[in-house]
Order: sequence, then structure tokens, then C-alpha cells
Amino acid sequence: MAARGMELARLRPDVLITRHEVTPAEARGWRSAAGESASLVVLVVLADGRGTGSPVNGGTGSPVDGKTGNPVDGVGTGSPGEDVPARTRLIRREVAADPAAPGDLYPAALALAEREWLEAVTAPALATRLARSRSAGGREVALIGAGVVNLVTALRLVRDGYRVTVHDRSPDPRAQAPWAAYGCSRGGGDARMFTLTEADGYHWTAGRTAPFRTPLSEGGWSVAEPSSLTERDLAWVREGASIPPWLAEAYTEDILLFNRRARDLWEEFVHEEPELFHDAGLRRGILRLYTDPHHLRVQVARQERVGALRRVLAPAEIAERHPALREAHAAGVFAGGVEVTGFTVQIHRFVAGLVDLLEKAGATLRWERPVSVPDTYDTGDLAKVRDGPRADHYVLSPGVYGGGLLRGTASDGLIHGVLGGWVSVPNPAPELVHSLKIGRTDHLTEDANVTVTTDPDGRSTLAIGSGYGWTGANPSNIDPAELDVLYRAVEDTVSRFFPGPFEEARRSGLLDESRRYCVRPWTASSLAVLELMEHPGGGLVVVTGGHNTGGFAQAPAVAEAVADALAGRSNPMHTRCHPDRLRLFLSRR
Repeated sequence: MAARGMELARLRPDVLITRHEVTPAEARGWRSAAGESASLVVLVVLADGRGTGSPVNGGTGSPVDGKTGNPVDGVGTGSPGEDVPARTRLIRREVAADPAAPGDLYPAALALAEREWLEAVTAPALATRLARSRSAGGREVALIGAGVVNLVTALRLVRDGYRVTVHDRSPDPRAQAPWAAYGCSRGGGDARMFTLTEADGYHWTAGRTAPFRTPLSEGGWSVAEPSSLTERDLAWVREGASIPPWLAEAYTEDILLFNRRARDLWEEFVHEEPELFHDAGLRRGILRLYTDPHHLRVQVARQERVGALRRVLAPAEIAERHPALREAHAAGVFAGGVEVTGFTVQIHRFVAGLVDLLEKAGATLRWERPVSVPDTYDTGDLAKVRDGPRADHYVLSPGVYGGGLLRGTASDGLIHGVLGGWVSVPNPAPELVHSLKIGRTDHLTEDANVTVTTDPDGRSTLAIGSGYGWTGANPSNIDPAELDVLYRAVEDTVSRFFPGPFEEARRSGLLDESRRYCVRPWTASSLAVLELMEHPGGGLVVVTGGHNTGGFAQAPAVAEAVADALAGRSNPMHTRCHPDRLRLFLSRR
């Protein structure tokens, strides 16, 4: 132990992971070396049956509270004793080790330490901002951006008693303007899906050969003009690739936490506003199809772990229960499937219904009102923005179209565009009843959503969306040739799974006419962003965004986090979606 004590005094670590408690002598040396400038320390004691730490049941898979994310089995933190340095959080957690691979316990301990350290280093500033917001008590809120996340947030705030104004650069979503005039929610296909594994984390792509740098036509994920990419664009790619696997898994677990909370809030929303969801074509239950048997086995285990699994189906069972897929089954297209919890809506109708609800509740919505950002723009004082809104609090959710709106924030530069393509085909008898998720291994449309919808004339249709096309920070940076590659890849998926409807759509011209795309706001970490800043008037400026493929799915959880912030309450999103989370960790390595 003497050697460990010397190293503690020399390195003064931020985090210590050990099988043995720190001895008094080690702690004294550590404290003396750290002095008054001691970094905050997280001490994780591994108690796997071989160490001396006090065992406590739990681990990274322990049950957590749906809203707070805190363990519910008694695992927790303790106050530092006299034998550890000041500003120390003492964490005890049992992490089971595989005798064949004892090193596997360290990723779980590292993930725990990173979360606790993040909480400790960000909590003081966040607590100050929340306290000031609570004491300021302003009730005027301006929301900039009218995507589905901000509209759901606006409705939550109206119901909490705030006076709400929404500003958006696009036309009224009820005006039926050309689809390209809108952002991600109202542009693209008329479909959105909720499952427990939406926005699942795309860190695995770091194992491929620079997918964001490689064009779609070469098997990558880029639709951008290569010559137009900036150094900031390329830095975003490098940042994503720098995330170690254990931290990527921790991020994914946080995403799943937010999805579980969103599920509960969506159920409350459906109960409160059944007509809104009925008019938007609510359909419950999702069938997930897989072309690869190994992928299927992995997903069966995963869906069971997150509590979404309803039924595992062999190919013949799928054809029997879902007759619309008989032709694909006969061609041997899929290896099997899983029925899971979830739902779909027609997002264009849903957004229009939300706007109606907001107006009836007294909110003001201002369309085709872009916020003009001057060169001297300071995000902290939005009241100085020319032609901008005036309010006690501001919620900025511009998607990837924010331009300079986030300049000066920690969120600036974190949100890039990743384009997805859409087409529609008829849904003839025997109609597909349940919406689908399709997993195609080693294909450009490796993940496709197939949503059962109704067109304006009342005909049943299928809206198919898929693909990942990185644009960089500029959502207009789209190479038409690469976009066409994406559309053809989506159409290949449609032709294989729905050959009859595909041919009908091709002959009628519907296939070409229905081509759409939406540019989704992504982050390199796959974690959404939720930033809290103080407004000079005493209120808050809140930035939300970067939800990857899960903006709709997580919308009510984001709304709750914003409402909590304006009311001065803490929420796990405030820390776990902190815009500096990845940078804080990387800067300490």
C-alpha cells in the first residue's frame, strides 16, 4: 500500500478506483499534496468478493427511478470521512467480475465514477442558476423554434401557468406550404415513432472507417460536399471517435433512461388529449424485422433487457400474423422479428394539432419570424437581439438551423445535421396494420422505419424513412448525387420488403413524387444537449437540441426538464445532457 500512497500524493487523481479503502496514512499524504486546490475526487470501491470494500447490491444494470435516474436499491453515495481528502464523494458499488475476464469490472466502475464526477463538478453552477430562476419568478417565456420538441415544451409550460410565445422562421405548419420550407418536424415524411431504444447511441460507428468522412456512394455516411467541410466540422467527427467504449455505453444507458421517462409522460399525454392522438393516426405496437440471425438474437436480448419485448416471431409466424409481409417471407428477405412496445403517429397532423391546442390555451405563435442575429450578439441577453422576442425566460430549440443563434453558448458547434430520406407507397389489402422497424445488416438503410399512415384522400399508405447522411454543421451542405444514392437505398429496402406496393408506386409516379428528406440535429456524443444559462434579467436561457433520431421520442422528457429548470427544480437531464459533458471528461484525461 505504500506505493499506492506515494502515487496518490504524486498524481492527486480526480478519480480513484480500488478494491481497498484508502488508509489514513495514504489519505494524509494525498490531502497534503492536494492542499487547498484539491480537485474533487470520486472514490469507487470495487466490492467483487475479493476486496475489502463494503459490498452493496447493484451495478450498472440496477433498477433506477424513471425520472431521476437514481438507484432504487439503496446503492448511493456517502459523505467523505476524515481519512479521505476534502471535496471527496465516496461511492461504494459492487461490480461483479467475470473470473475469465476480471478486467471487465472496470468499465462499470469508470462509468459510475464519470457520472458522479460530472454531477459534482456541474451541480454548483446549475444549483445557483436554478435558485436565481426560482427567486426571479418571471412568467413570460419565449420559445425560438417550432419543432415538435419545442411545441411539446410550450404546451407543458402553458399548462404550468406561463405566458408563452413561440417564434419560428417557417410558415404555419397548418398552411400546407412546400415541404422544403419547413424544418425537421414538418418537413420529411409524415411519420414518427416511439420505442424504448430510439436515439439509441451510434458510437459503434467509430469502429468503422471514418463513416462521417466517407460519402454514401462509397459506403459511408456523408452527403456533404467534401471541399466545403470546415476544420470545425472535422473536429466534430474526431470528437465522436474519441469516446471510449465504456463511456459510450454509459451515454447509451442515459439515453435509455430518458426514453423510459418519456414513455410514462407520453402515456399521460395520450390520456389527457386522446383526440389529438386519434387525429394524428396513433398506432400502438411495433414489429422489428431483421435480415441477419445474429442481429436478431442480439436485439431479442436487448429488447427484453429494456422491458420492451412482447413476442419473438419466426419468419413463418410473421407471415401468418402480418399477411402484408407474405411476399417478402416467400423471398426469404427476413430472418425473424420481434414485437415490441411503442407507437407511431403522423407527425404533420400531430404538429398541426399541437398548434391548435396551444392557441386554444392562450399561447401566441409567430410564423415566418426568423430571429436576426447581429455581429455583436450575446446569447445571455436575448432582449438585445434585433427584432427578437422580449421575455423573462428563453428556450432555444432551433434544430440544426440555428445559424448564429447559439453563438457564445457551450452548445455552439455541437449540433450537426444528419439527413434521412423518405418515400411513400400504397398499403393495399391485405394491409400492413402495425408499423415496422427494419434492420438490414451491411446496408445503407440499415435502420428503416415503416409507418402506416393515411394520405389526404383517406387512402392507407406506408411512409418509409431511413438513412444517415451527415451534412456537417450546415444543413444545406448536400451533394445532390449523394442524396440520390440515399433515395435509391431507401427504395431498395421498400422493393425487397414490399415488392407489390413498390411497383405500383413506381408506375404511378408516387415513388418519385413522395421523395422527401429531413435534416436531423445530431451530436458527436449521441447525447442530447440541454444547457442552462442565466439571463441578465434574472431568468434562464435554455438550449435544447441534438436529439439525433429521438427528438419526437424524448420530447415530453425534454419538456419536463425545461419546466423543472424554470421552476428552479433539478432534473437528471440538466447534468447528463450538459453540453460540456464530453469535453469535461476529455480535458481531464
